[in-house]
Amino acid sequence: MTTWPHALTKDATVAVWAPSSPAPVAFPRRFARGVRALREEGFTVRPLPSCAAADGVSTADPAALAAELHRALEDPACDGVVAAVGGWTLINVLPYIDWQLVGDARKPLIGYSDLTSLLNTTARRTGLVAFHGPMVISEWGEAAGAWEYTRAEFRAVTGLDGRWARRVLTDPGAWSDEMLWWDKEDDRPRAPRAGGERLRTVRAGVTEAEGVLWGGSLAVLSLTLGTPYADPAPDGLVFLESEGVAPDEFAARLAQLRQAGVFDRAVGVLVGRIGSPRPCLSGFTDYDQVLRDIVPAHLPIAAGYAFGHSTPMATVPVGARARLLCAEGEDPRLTLLGPAA
Repeated sequence: MTTWPHALTKDATVAVWAPSSPAPVAFPRRFARGVRALREEGFTVRPLPSCAAADGVSTADPAALAAELHRALEDPACDGVVAAVGGWTLINVLPYIDWQLVGDARKPLIGYSDLTSLLNTTARRTGLVAFHGPMVISEWGEAAGAWEYTRAEFRAVTGLDGRWARRVLTDPGAWSDEMLWWDKEDDRPRAPRAGGERLRTVRAGVTEAEGVLWGGSLAVLSLTLGTPYADPAPDGLVFLESEGVAPDEFAARLAQLRQAGVFDRAVGVLVGRIGSPRPCLSGFTDYDQVLRDIVPAHLPIAAGYAFGHSTPMATVPVGARARLLCAEGEDPRLTLLGPAA
């Protein structure tokens, strides 16, 4: 049974959790800017102790990080948890998380990148929808704040507008993958990119495909394969995102998912814009051909979505139901069905 978390409201209190990279310590100016931006959205923002820590490969001992999350979820004054940033080490924290507590709390968990494993495991083990959405440093910490599309998507999908609604995920139009080094070069908004990827049908489907949204970062999904935390939805709309990956690495990671059975019970595949793309040594650059070659032939494929490492970015309700229509010669249509489904 799917359960949606309590909707956020404009006077909500959100805890900021840093279970992976110690980026809040390494980039204090950008972190403070992100906290201010969230407060300007109307939230009361409470950074947790992990946001002021840097210990070994992460911010704290994995058990301590899980305990910190538990305290935030049990705190009546806390309405939701947003990640400070991603990284690589959240997988060390997962064995210490009390999933019953997470489900019972019914509070929104928001993040992406390294948070991919937490979001999917929350949805699969507890039935609670979690949000693949903007984080404090990476999105809210932009020089001019989060892009308007990012803000609007976040408001709509987390219930910040006061209601849950069925809605079609749209193309933001302008986007950017310009690199500005945090706390050194990010004193201005990143420049929109001319051209680049568009929302498109890579492989048409015979009918509209309905399933459960499952996925996120290609790199993090790879980390979970062979662990208890690799648990694709049986009727999954698999969504994938990455950046700075060449087509040969993209092909290898897709092949890993296929050989691990991720696509066996899927109903469709959604792929985010690939920021900072680069060619193979052969000069090959066709990511769509890679998708057609490796994703099983019966699955419809849509690409160019503003998922994850994309500026601006959509907020995806992991564990919720959605419908994908990929008609030949037409742009794809992804409908988020909301709790009414």
